[in-house]
Amino acid sequence: MRVDVKPFTRWVIARGYTVRFRERTPTAVTGLLTTPDGPVAFVYDPTQRTITLPDQTVRINEYGWESNQDGLSATR
Repeated sequence: MRVDVKPFTRWVIARGYTVRFRERTPTAVTGLLTTPDGPVAFVYDPTQRTITLPDQTVRINEYGWESNQDGLSATR
């Protein structure tokens, strides 16, 4: 079964980042984001649509837009 990373990819593009995937499983996608501040490790949960970064957790909707549900931090 292929993991749907389309919402995550839209989020990456909207922020102007590039991504290198390390591993894809049905429950998690891991890798590195290249940001203006340097590389950042991430874990993306495709079932919950949450992106876990070293300093925050971001929830996105099916279109890649950030939302602040369940008390998770959201940044723009």
